[in-house]
Order: sequence, then structure tokens, then C-alpha cells
Amino acid sequence: MMRRPYFFTGTGTDIGKTHILCALLSALCASGRPARVLKPVASGFDPDALSATDTIRLLRANGQELSAQAVQAMTPWRFKAAISPDMAARLEKRELKLAPLVNWCLDHLDPAGPTLIEGAGGVMSPIAEDGLNLDLIRELDARPVLVAGNYLGTISHTLTALRALDGRCTVIINEMTPGPVSAAETADAIARHAPRADVRVFDAASPADLTDILDQG
Repeated sequence: MMRRPYFFTGTGTDIGKTHILCALLSALCASGRPARVLKPVASGFDPDALSATDTIRLLRANGQELSAQAVQAMTPWRFKAAISPDMAARLEKRELKLAPLVNWCLDHLDPAGPTLIEGAGGVMSPIAEDGLNLDLIRELDARPVLVAGNYLGTISHTLTALRALDGRCTVIINEMTPGPVSAAETADAIARHAPRADVRVFDAASPADLTDILDQG
């Protein structure tokens, strides 16, 4: 039986999900536990600044070759405008439907090891003209990993996202800048109201602490 993939999403845009996923991939590589990583859709993709793209960052963290072929294999749908993928696709007069995304992801799951998929934007952001990241998660029967910040409003945004995800989710608090309270306090508050979620704080000094996410059912 094919292993269920893990789907990395966020409570919003620019919340650090690529940063977290890169840290996890680097830790897996260091421990000799390879993973397949997919980022099917990317907007804000500038081919003239390739090294700064999320796709290249993920390839580098996963120890893969940095080539045009590798970029295409990881991210087949790429759009230049830094807006939601459905809007970016319309600007380029291209079609972006959910069903091809689902089928592509299913065709590229690793039958032998874990597959980690990164979405585009927040969990309720459109990833296609007819579907949200949430819809892709459900169609893939993926295990969601929700990345949140630590700012005023994080608790509400995270609990709202968890309600959409039915509460069963790994939550990672990414403290990019100091918040009004500590990240640990934020995590405790979220956990009190979301008892089915696994809530943790990202420690940049110990990225290997994230690897047990892949051992959860």
C-alpha cells in the first residue's frame, strides 16, 4: 500500500513553511533517511533569480542536483506573478485545474519512502482555479503539517485553519520575529483548544527534532 504523503501548508503566506521544510529535509539527509519532495505549483517564480526560488531551496536542502530538469520534475506549474496561482495562471492565459494537480502528485509519490508536498500559500488559499490547498490535501488523503507564526492573531488564525483541517494535524510554530508572548506560550494556548493537534515549536538549533513527524500515523 502506498504511504500517505505529508502536505506542508501554512496559516497564511510568507509564514516560513519552505524554511521549515528545508530544515526537515536537511535533517533527513544528514540522518540517511531520504525523502521525496514535491512542490507542484509555484507563483512568484522568477527564472532570472532561480537560486532564490523555493524550488531550488528545496532541491538544495534535499541534496538533489540543481538543474532545469530537476526544477521541472519538482515544480511543473510555475508562474511569474507573486499572487495566488489561479490568478497568476490567468495572467499568463494558462489553465490550472485541481484534477491534473491531484493526478500528478499521485503519480509522483515515492512507493518506498515518505513524500513531502509543499502547497502554495495558506491552507485556504486557491491552488487552482477550482480548488484550495485544503481540497488538494483531501484529494491526496495527505497528512497535513501546518506552519504558523508567532504574532498577535496567531492563535485565532491557527485554530481557524485547524477547524478546516478537522483538528488532526501537526502544527509547527515558526518564530521568525519575536512575538507578544513566547512561542512556547502560543503553542500551549493552541494545544489547549485543539487537543487532537500535535503542536510544537521549531527550534532552529535542533532541526532533527522535526523528523519524528514522519513516524506519526
